[in-house]
Amino acid sequence: MAPKDKDLQEIYNRIFQDAMKYTDRFNIQMVAATYIAIAMRLYKTTLAEDEYEAMIQTIMESEVEPYTPPKETKH
Repeated sequence: MAPKDKDLQEIYNRIFQDAMKYTDRFNIQMVAATYIAIAMRLYKTTLAEDEYEAMIQTIMESEVEPYTPPKETKH
């Protein structure tokens, strides 16, 4: 894996872990909406308008798998 890919995977894992912690206290849809709003704000800050629109289109067309929490084991 290229260093850039490793960095992307690392930050994804860290932020996803944080998001899951927030769902212990807040509704999961509130957490998701907050992360989307933050992402859109960051994209809007760093991208030109046409790049921003292309990014939003790419996001809308992307398929993602739902999160399935790991099953707890009983000892």
